Amino acid sequence: MQIKDPQNILRSVLDEGPEKLTLEISGVQTEMRLLVATDLHCNFDDERGIPFQQYTARMNRCSVHRFFLLEDAIQQARQGLCDVILLPGDLLSFPSAAGVEKFAEIINSAPVPCLFTAGNHDWHYEGMPGPEKDLRAEWIGRLLRPLYGTKDPLMYAETVKGLKFLVIDNSTYEILPEQLEFLKKELTENVPAVLVCHIPLYVPGRSIFFGCGHPDWNAANDPYFEIERRERWRAEGHTETTMEFYRTVMGSPRIAGIIAGHIHRYSLDLYAGKFQAVAPNDRLLEIKVQRGGVQSTRFIGRLNCADACLPPGAEVLRGKAEFFRAGGEGAD
Repeated sequence: MQIKDPQNILRSVLDEGPEKLTLEISGVQTEMRLLVATDLHCNFDDERGIPFQQYTARMNRCSVHRFFLLEDAIQQARQGLCDVILLPGDLLSFPSAAGVEKFAEIINSAPVPCLFTAGNHDWHYEGMPGPEKDLRAEWIGRLLRPLYGTKDPLMYAETVKGLKFLVIDNSTYEILPEQLEFLKKELTENVPAVLVCHIPLYVPGRSIFFGCGHPDWNAANDPYFEIERRERWRAEGHTETTMEFYRTVMGSPRIAGIIAGHIHRYSLDLYAGKFQAVAPNDRLLEIKVQRGGVQSTRFIGRLNCADACLPPGAEVLRGKAEFFRAGGEGAD
C-alpha cells in the first residue's frame, strides 16, 4: 500500500508528556483546547435491562465505570477551559436505556459542543445474532439516538474556530459507501479537518486493533469473536470501500490527523504527514490546537511518548524528532 506524504496543513506536533498534546495547524482561526473522553465503559442499568442480561453479563463484570471523566470535562468547559469535548465511543459497556439517559442528560447540558460517535460496545449485545452493521443500526435507532441530537449517527461534521471535525462511525472496523461519499464531499471545502472515530486507522507497526484499513484485518486474525460472541471479521478482509476511505484520509492534505479510542491506552503516531492520537480510558486527553504558519517547510515533533511510531527517515536527537517532507516519497 503506497501512501504519499502530501504538503499537509499539520505543521508541528508537541507531545508534552502523559496525555497532553499541542498541534500547530494551518487555517485554524484561533487557539483552541480539546478534551477527549473515551472508553469509559459505564454499566448504568435498571429494570429495563433485565430481559437482556444474557447478553450483558460479561461486560457488566468488566466495566470500569469512569463516568467521572466526562463530568470533569463538562466542569472544565463550564469554567471556560475547553472549546470542544470529543467522545469517540464506548461510553457504555452495552446498550442500556438507563445509561443513554444518564449520558444524554450531561451531554445536553454542556456549554460547548460534545461530539459523540459510537464504539462497538455502545450498541453490541454479546451473543445477539445478526450482522454487526444491522445490530448497530437497530440499537442506535432503539436506544442511542438521544446522544446525537439531530446529527446523523453514522457521519456528521462540525466546524469550531475554523477546524472541521469529521465524526464518522467505524465501530464495525468497516466503512459504508455513504460514509465514503460524505467524506469526499466534506473534503472539497478548503478548511482544515480532523477525523474523529472509534477504531484507530492502520499505521505500520501497530497491532491489528488499529484496524480500520489494516491489511491483515480478516477472519484468520480475529482473536476475540468467540469471547465477544459476535460475527467473525470478514474472511476476505476489508471491503474496497473501507480501503478507499483509508487511502482518502491518508492522502488528503486537508486532514491534519485522527483522534480515536478503542485501545484503552494513550499512543501517538506520526504517519503520512498526519498525527493519530489514541486517547486513554483512565484519564482525559488534552489537545491544544494553535494556528500554523502557511510558509512552514518543516514538520517538527518532540516526542516524550515512548510508544510513538515514527515515519521512515525520522531522526531523533535529544528528544526532538525532525521530519522533512520529501516530495513524491511514500510510505509502504
